This record gives sequence, C-alpha cells and structure tokens, in this order.
Amino acid sequence: LFPSTDGTAGFLMMLGVITVIMNGMSNISNGVLQGIGKANIPMINAAIALVVDVVVVTVLMFVTDFGIYNVVLAMIVYALVMCILNDRALKKELHYKNPWKTAYLPALFAAVPMGIAAFVVYQVIYMMTKALPGGNLLALIPAIGLGACIYFLLYLYFAKPGEEELAGLPGGRKLIQITRKLHIM
Repeated sequence: LFPSTDGTAGFLMMLGVITVIMNGMSNISNGVLQGIGKANIPMINAAIALVVDVVVVTVLMFVTDFGIYNVVLAMIVYALVMCILNDRALKKELHYKNPWKTAYLPALFAAVPMGIAAFVVYQVIYMMTKALPGGNLLALIPAIGLGACIYFLLYLYFAKPGEEELAGLPGGRKLIQITRKLHIM
C-alpha cells in the first residue's frame, strides 16, 4: 500500500489495526452502557484510559527508542483499557459474561494462517512483478483475495456456525451447500 515509503507507514498501519478492533468493541459496549442509562460509566472509563494512555506514552518516550511507534502502542493500551473497563461494567450492570473463547478464538485461529498465506503469496508475486509498473498492486490483489478465502474457510471450520446462522447471511443457502461438501460443519 505504501511502496514509496521505507516501510514505517505499513508497520504503523499493521499495529494500528489492533486498535480498530478494540475500539469497535469498546464503542459497542459504550452504546450498551448508554442504552441502559449508564452513560457516565463509559465517560469515566474513557478518562481512566486516557490517563493510562498519557502515562504509557510518556514512559515509552523516555525509556525506549521506538519513536512514532510509542504513539501507536499507547493507542493500543488506551483501547485495551477501555475494553477491559467496559467489560467489567457490563458484567456488573447486566451480569453479562462475554463469550471470549467462542467469539474471538475462531477469528484468531483463522487470521494467523490467513496472514501467513497472504504474506507469502504477496512476497512471491512481488518478487516476479516488482520491476513492472504497478507490480505492488499486481502482488497485493491476489494476496488479499487468497487471504480472504482462507480466512473464510478456516473461520467456518473453527467457529462451526449452525445452518440457521449461515442461512441468515447473504448467499447463506449456497454457503450451507459448500460447507456440507467440504465437511466443515
């Protein structure tokens, strides 16, 4: 995505993706807490997370030589603290326990091989196309396509969604047929 840089932008984006996931989860839990009339809890949690964020980025600036990566690492800490505090609040207010294992492990187990496969495919194709105009894009597109297919199939394998869940998705009936043929379900 960033062929004219020294790689810093790509590494920042790879680290920053972690915050996207956790910020999404904390936004959902913020909405739930606000929806049950506890709007002050997410604000207090955000203030706590901000203090932790400032402390972390300050310590990292003086203790490490990570440069701009300090900011991204502190953002990850902020998002993580928000998720933890909001999760604790949901447990207390709604007696809700997040099903971490079934909700997140299948996605993680599918994401790791997907990332490895996409990286390898990209590297192999890029080695052959880097001299061509748009060689980066020629390597990126098949890597993304293959990665998406691998993720999808592995997610189905690890999550083992029921036919009812699959039927609710666009093309769900076709997905049910495919998963039966592949013996995933």
